[in-house]
Amino acid sequence: MLKVEENNTASFDIRNEKVPYFDNPWHYHPEIELTLITKSKGTRFVGDNVERFKEDDLVLLGSNLPHYWRNDALYYKPNSTEMAEAMILRFSLDFLGKPLLLIPEMHEVKQLIEEASHGISFGQITSDRVKPFLQKMHLTKGIDPLINFLEICKILSQAKDRRVLSKKIFGESNPMNDSDRMNQVLNYIQLHLQENITLETVSNLANMNATAFCRYIKAKTNKTFIELLNDIRIAYACRLLLDGPRNISEICYDCGFNNLTHFNYIFKKITGTNPTNYRKSKGEIIDKLFISKK
Repeated sequence: MLKVEENNTASFDIRNEKVPYFDNPWHYHPEIELTLITKSKGTRFVGDNVERFKEDDLVLLGSNLPHYWRNDALYYKPNSTEMAEAMILRFSLDFLGKPLLLIPEMHEVKQLIEEASHGISFGQITSDRVKPFLQKMHLTKGIDPLINFLEICKILSQAKDRRVLSKKIFGESNPMNDSDRMNQVLNYIQLHLQENITLETVSNLANMNATAFCRYIKAKTNKTFIELLNDIRIAYACRLLLDGPRNISEICYDCGFNNLTHFNYIFKKITGTNPTNYRKSKGEIIDKLFISKK
């Protein structure tokens, strides 16, 4: 679990993070979190969901929902000049007070908080509306940040472009008491996508036998190891398809698939379309990856 530092001067914690790359591991915390990516791109993990993220990506996370933002490999190179930036708002429901959420006027906000236990992603319209209020919260003091916070709650609770991310709810069971192990597994997969990643290799990395490791991955991500591996590979494939005119066969092998037919099958199973149509759409039809089984 990540311990969020207490802020004795405000009822919530808001920061404008500017770093070479996001370095928080796979983790969770009791505070509710709203994250707006203002610069950089990569892969986002929320519960049992994996998607690409880029600038203006806006996500609301419920209490104790495991999450992890990992930038693309370019950001981790020694001489990289890339930067990763995000506005992050964390708050506890305690500061609102349970009675406040029960009044009729807060019904939509209460529904939003309940929905956030799965994680919620918002579209560009809502992201554009929320951004100036987050900026004001970061720069102002006194009652103004609270007023801006309520405006954000109003916008998010009425947003028509929101969708839930994780099918499984993790918040009640606090599953991530060994996040270092999970983070090690995810890092290994990301760094060796082009290679033949075997169950034996990764289970040894986690210091577990294959059977125990499979149970572990299922409990932590609500997926089998192969499902998780394919989802991460397809997320990378989507990035390559949108980044340039590279041959689809080349992308297939760069993502660790050794058979184009199998790659096309897995791609369509996860995204709902084939690589060619995904590229033609330029991400407008499905700039997302659902990795939970439909």
